[in-house]
Amino acid sequence: MTDRLDELSFSPEIYRQTKRQWDKVAKPIDSLGLLEDCVCRINAVKGDADYRGRIKNALVIFCADHGVVAEGVTQTDSSVTKIVSDNFAAGKSTVNIMAAASGTDVYTVDAGMDCGQYDTVELMTGCVIDRKIRRGTSNLRVEAAMSEEECERALKYGSEIARQLKVKGYDILSTGEMGIGNTTPTSVLTALLLDKSAQEVAGRGAGLSDQGLEIKTRVIADAIGRIKAGTGEKFSEESGSNPALVKEYLRQGGGFEIAMMAGLFLGGAEHGIPVVIDGVISAVAALSAMRIDGRVQGILIPSHVSAEGAGSLLLEEIGLPAIIHGRMCLGEGTGAMALIPLINMAYDVYRSMGTFEEYEIEQYERFEE
Repeated sequence: MTDRLDELSFSPEIYRQTKRQWDKVAKPIDSLGLLEDCVCRINAVKGDADYRGRIKNALVIFCADHGVVAEGVTQTDSSVTKIVSDNFAAGKSTVNIMAAASGTDVYTVDAGMDCGQYDTVELMTGCVIDRKIRRGTSNLRVEAAMSEEECERALKYGSEIARQLKVKGYDILSTGEMGIGNTTPTSVLTALLLDKSAQEVAGRGAGLSDQGLEIKTRVIADAIGRIKAGTGEKFSEESGSNPALVKEYLRQGGGFEIAMMAGLFLGGAEHGIPVVIDGVISAVAALSAMRIDGRVQGILIPSHVSAEGAGSLLLEEIGLPAIIHGRMCLGEGTGAMALIPLINMAYDVYRSMGTFEEYEIEQYERFEE
């Protein structure tokens, strides 16, 4: 998936120039590890090896409900989605506190909550922004979660949000989500994209009991079987990297917030802006986008390895390591918010630390293996 990284989304030459600049900084080579790589990747997307500013970050939290909640796959009902989303807009949730600490602006988007329409269409903070596709998806255990038109519209909305935020002057975007029940479509999509069983991808989500996990696993297995039967007829033996098949997976087994988040990743590649992957739900959206457009890999920055087992499977397939191993699984963008201060610290070193030449120290030599 790296054959298109020389297009708009990523400049290998800028990456190499940034890496050479890091080698001049008066410290052991590669001693800041993946933090150095983050700076290289961001500069490569920005197309500027000399960029040394403070990263201006926007967190976009996509919120939606899921018909599969009717199957008993969650502890709480869908009404909680709106309550938590309103708290995002009011600055009262965990992720808001973390975003404030990292200097991040928070945008809360109604992608498809089971509630009335919000009034605000303009992309702005401090409110819930209306991009509602429908009041929740259909029950993916027994039917397609959304129509083809709804899936395409969600992808388009996400991509357009990426474009608008770049115009607003953001250097990097972070992804977050809220949707009671959304680890179930995440597990379904993970199984379809990675050819895994329900048992391999099902997790406890927001704390399911053993009995709850058993129910959830059966629901996931039923959905996988239904979708594979349908796509087998429609796509024959096409692989999971076929863009049309991936979109079919999204519409059959995804969620409005997942599809819209995938659109944000696609927009990042199209408009040249890096996007931070949060947890497992964000990761399945990122992999879906990468399978649709290979350029997406170039703009991805994984934040952490989710405590949900499917998270590590997805990151392995994406082919990029995460910096944080903190057993986090809250979602909402909290993992991404934990990464942003680390990136800014890395940029502080890149910008301010003297070189070997300036300190009159013999420069370390890089020995390639």
